[in-house]
Amino acid sequence: MITPLKKLFTVAALALLSASSATAQNYPNGTVTVVVPYSPGSAVDPVGRFIATELQELWGSTVVVDNKPGAGSTIGTAYVAGAPADGSVLLVTSAAFATAPAIYKELPYDPQALLPVAFASQASFVLTGGANVKANTMAELIEEAKERKLFLATAGLGSSTHFAGELITAAAGIEAEPVHYKGGTESLVDLMAGRADIYVGTTVGIGSNIAAGQVKGFAVLGDRRADSIPDVPTTAELGIEGANVAFWLGVFAPKGLPDDIAQKINADVTKILSSEKAKEFLRKTDSVHLPMSPAEFKEMVDSEVALWKKLADERGIEAQ
Repeated sequence: MITPLKKLFTVAALALLSASSATAQNYPNGTVTVVVPYSPGSAVDPVGRFIATELQELWGSTVVVDNKPGAGSTIGTAYVAGAPADGSVLLVTSAAFATAPAIYKELPYDPQALLPVAFASQASFVLTGGANVKANTMAELIEEAKERKLFLATAGLGSSTHFAGELITAAAGIEAEPVHYKGGTESLVDLMAGRADIYVGTTVGIGSNIAAGQVKGFAVLGDRRADSIPDVPTTAELGIEGANVAFWLGVFAPKGLPDDIAQKINADVTKILSSEKAKEFLRKTDSVHLPMSPAEFKEMVDSEVALWKKLADERGIEAQ
């Protein structure tokens, strides 16, 4: 027999459950802003715009992209961290989300204030050599590093290319002095000119240069060869352990977003990025989509944050 008090609790619980379900069912009920914390034309921007365009068509609601670049993506990220946790503002950012906490003692936001919602795509990192490098294979590069000082170009202190470069050189036992540039373009220019020796870029950004013979490709980080440079071996094939990382992009939201909305966004992003249209779009950037639940994506992000913090401590990497 249900007492009046138990009945009251039961009705309240059902009402709460109904309200929770309605939240996802009615989402979105207004304009959704997708913040990209990089400049238009950056490696992240096209994917952010593709996701926004496809979500707008799927949802039948306005989805706009707002580029908020600066301070290594922390300005735009901080903006989203302080936004309402109702799904009206989302963040599409890169693997730099996991490297920033490793070098900045004080960030303009709490990384825990952002919720990983949906994995978008990943491209491979590749270790390359410039005009001044005599080596043609990874084994030869390791030997050359023993004979002279190598300079490691990066797209900026604390960038994902910087951390990937530190990781692969440490794993391969190569000593190289980092030289930080303002971006990947500047790094590539000096690499081809012989003013820098090695650089770890993404296959999206430097694969065509390797294929054209402008720079040398020594190793793709991880266990999967890149389609754009199929002749370049992986670190797994070369027996180099501890360098299985990739350049990834993902969708985040302010912490506190109702779980049913997070699950809906995840399902819808996964749906559009699993389409043939999306596969063709990502193929042009030498990227792939890997479906993940919000929990799986969070586990991956947390793992990388720990990895980069450990590497930063070991290599003495910190913001100047």
